[in-house]
Amino acid sequence: MERIKIELTTLSNLFIGDTPSSFEIGGIDQYTKTDFYNKPLVPASSLKGVLRRIISDMETDGTAEEIAKAYKDYFKDLKEKNIRNLEKVADKIEPERKKGINDRFEKTIEEASAEYLFGVQGFNDAPKLIFNDLVVKEGQEERELFSIDSKNRIDVVEDQLSAKPRTYKTVRPGVVFTGDILLYRMERLGIKGIREFVEKSLLEFNSGIYRLGGSGSRGYGRVRIDVR
Repeated sequence: MERIKIELTTLSNLFIGDTPSSFEIGGIDQYTKTDFYNKPLVPASSLKGVLRRIISDMETDGTAEEIAKAYKDYFKDLKEKNIRNLEKVADKIEPERKKGINDRFEKTIEEASAEYLFGVQGFNDAPKLIFNDLVVKEGQEERELFSIDSKNRIDVVEDQLSAKPRTYKTVRPGVVFTGDILLYRMERLGIKGIREFVEKSLLEFNSGIYRLGGSGSRGYGRVRIDVR
């Protein structure tokens, strides 16, 4: 199975919210996500979510359109195979169930897009990208990983402004994470260029427009991605 290896470097503080293990008055209010060893990590869901938004924004890209058509053809073929299988046991399947299966295929075919790279509901074996958590690259000392940052939140209560300081434990700039994305059964789509398209989409993080985690308005979440 093909895989795309990623190296992600934080260019600003990075905050991916996690539940604090305890509450201390005057202590840290918000903690970034960490693993079992108390090292920061970038959850697969965070990377997947932003990359999906990037690819959604690239829907007019020629390769994105080609991928959408490939998925449409893939599900048309799958539907035909399914119909042939149903015909063999037609006397054992209720008409309502048969109609439901047909409607599900029709909806999936009609809505086909490059976003199907992230999975298609009800079709777990369809070609897709499989994401893994990104972990801290070996060789970085724990004291170099975190930053404590204070920000004010402004509330309006009865027309009065009230500043409430919040303390964040974030990933500091310059921390390097590594991981990979698996290309699951992509050969079934029968087209070339999917890997290159995903790699190009990943590099859109380097524009500074797309950010990871929360508090982007505070300047958090800028990263650089290198594809290996």
